[in-house]
Amino acid sequence: MYIFLDESYNLKDRTKLQFVSINGFETTAIKRIWKRWKTYRCEFVSKARIHATDRRFDLLREKALNLLYNSPESNLLTVFQVIQEIPVDKNSLYFKKGKLNFEAIYEDILKALLNRLNLQEYKKVVISIDSRKHKNGILGKSQFRENILAYLKSRFPNTFFQFDILPSSSNILLEVADFISNTFYKQYVGQKNEVLEKLKIKTIQIKNPLN
Repeated sequence: MYIFLDESYNLKDRTKLQFVSINGFETTAIKRIWKRWKTYRCEFVSKARIHATDRRFDLLREKALNLLYNSPESNLLTVFQVIQEIPVDKNSLYFKKGKLNFEAIYEDILKALLNRLNLQEYKKVVISIDSRKHKNGILGKSQFRENILAYLKSRFPNTFFQFDILPSSSNILLEVADFISNTFYKQYVGQKNEVLEKLKIKTIQIKNPLN
């Protein structure tokens, strides 16, 4: 099993839903999806680095979703936590001195997503997640990786896990995860998403796991 993930969130704009989410896809058809995506992206690579927020790649967004729609071995994945739905008390792990503890929220919603998947069915699971800035730099990134691996090993002791934190430029399928994540971002902030609604791709969705 192969899993590709990216995050999206809104913490500043109070006129829209404030949330943290992690989104992407899982697949067992890794070779076929990689080959098809490599073909789809060929005509776009000369424009700029492929990124979902760049409107020059809107056509590629639809291709990314169609890629998974036509792959019965694949599922969309999304977990999101509304900030206002997080319990606030003196023992809360998600607030420190009145400030949001993004690192704790990010780690725990990822654990909630992975826990929902039937990973015990596989001998090996490779998880690739788009790299981001961690509060404590390289040490924070390393600790995050170790925490996730320890959790997975405790939950699924008979499965071997590879957990990679990578820049999207190092694996083209992280571009697909980026398009998926941005698509769910648009949905969560209230934008109409005709492509996602039309395709109705099989989706594993978790809402507000922290409460």
